[in-house]
Amino acid sequence: MWFSKLTLELLNSLSAKEFHTTFGNVVECHPEAAVACSKKLPFASVDAVIATFDDYLQQLNVETKTRVLRSFPDLAGKLLDSHQLTEESTYEHACAGLDKLMAEDRDKLTTLNRKYQDKFGFPFVICAREASRFEAILNGITTRIHNLPEQELETGIGEAKKICRLRILELVERD
Repeated sequence: MWFSKLTLELLNSLSAKEFHTTFGNVVECHPEAAVACSKKLPFASVDAVIATFDDYLQQLNVETKTRVLRSFPDLAGKLLDSHQLTEESTYEHACAGLDKLMAEDRDKLTTLNRKYQDKFGFPFVICAREASRFEAILNGITTRIHNLPEQELETGIGEAKKICRLRILELVERD
């Protein structure tokens, strides 16, 4: 990414405050995750770090899961246009080509995002780096918009876990 990755040994030597700063946005705009997960230091492996964040997200109550999902930006939305995405989201949008959409595709995604948001109360969350193509993202939103709210909450949290895992792997060397 933009700097050398941490080794597991270096990660485990971080103070709680350094851990919070380093991992504060592995869950989009939800630094509480890093605070909670820092209590599990030291970690036996990078997979243990990922599992700790996964467990954190899974064990949240419905209201907090909803708040976590609301912290994600709309795909190819206003924050992208105004260059206000987090550094991580900017990178992920670019990986999926969302920063270079034609006007027609952007309008289509904006309309679907609005319908999705109106139905579920949070933005459509998908791991754009794994979807990697506009067509896959479009297929994801047009399919998932038919889910039940409880189902979509868990699907969205599952996508947040994928994003979190990739962000952790950007920060830490694999064992």
